[in-house]
This record gives sequence, C-alpha cells and structure tokens, in this order.
Amino acid sequence: MAGSISGIDWVSKIPVGGSHTVTAGEASANAAVINTGKADATVAIVQIITSGKVATSNAAVSVASGVLTVGDGSTYDMAQNDVINWIVF
Repeated sequence: MAGSISGIDWVSKIPVGGSHTVTAGEASANAAVINTGKADATVAIVQIITSGKVATSNAAVSVASGVLTVGDGSTYDMAQNDVINWIVF
C-alpha cells in the first residue's frame, strides 16, 4: 500500500486532472502537449473522446516534469476537437 497522505507534504500527493480539446495545430503535429502544473508527476491516466465516443485504441502517452504529451499511437490518429481527459499523480 502507498504511504499515508499526512504530514506537511500531503498536498503534493493529491492528483491533478483536467480536460483538453485538441486544436488544429496539435492535430497537424500529431501531439498535444499539456502543462499539468504538477512538476513532480510521474504517472498519467488518459481518456480520449473522439467523434463522440471513447477512443479504445492506443495513443502514445508520456509525462515528464509535469508535462503530459498525448499523440498518435499505432492505431489512434489525433484529430481536431478530440477531448483528452487526464489525471496525473
């Protein structure tokens, strides 16, 4: 089990989440770069809504220094107006 959320650093252990709509430029670049504001984030959970349904194919997802990058995967092609729902820890 993970350590308890107590002490002075408990705020740093709270996940951060949000929603991002893919722009035309991001779709052309095949990647959306999202600054999560959580510099110590090392894990991400991502759900992508495309054409009104949840994308079940694999997007390329990475997080480093609080920056989440979501892009095309082997079967997912990013499109303008896709909605990326994300949580980082």
